[in-house]
Amino acid sequence: MASPEFRIERAGPGDLRELHELEVKCFGKDAYSKATLRFLLTDSRCISFKAVMDDGSLAGFIIGRLENIGGKTVGRIYTINVDPRFRRMGIAKALMKKIEAEFAAWGCVEIILEVAVDNRPALELYRSLGFKFTRLLKDYYGPGRHAYEAKKLLSESIIRSR
Repeated sequence: MASPEFRIERAGPGDLRELHELEVKCFGKDAYSKATLRFLLTDSRCISFKAVMDDGSLAGFIIGRLENIGGKTVGRIYTINVDPRFRRMGIAKALMKKIEAEFAAWGCVEIILEVAVDNRPALELYRSLGFKFTRLLKDYYGPGRHAYEAKKLLSESIIRSR
């Protein structure tokens, strides 16, 4: 039997309820609030995509934002979620590659994100995509809950090909 297929589409304010439900399912008490997601989905500097299964089920989503840091345009990943039912199917990698291409098209020179030090699947994913863990952020998620800051430089060839 063939594995289920998914497609990547733009996400927007009309997806808020579904995206928030998945955010809570994936991150529990650490999930972004509905108000925060609404802000991100309506901010003109934000880029958001969703992964949709062939049957229309929401499989995952990603939200990033264009930011100016030290005079250069960078892409910051705010959240990436994959429904536990659809993990290990390449959805997170597809979402990351899609937003990376979009960041490059906007002239970003680098992508930045934060990831919990104990989130092994995410650490492996980001490593496989060329991210470098640049510093430890102590207590980032609360007392005793640390994160790594991770960065990926976008190559000049990617930026020039836009």
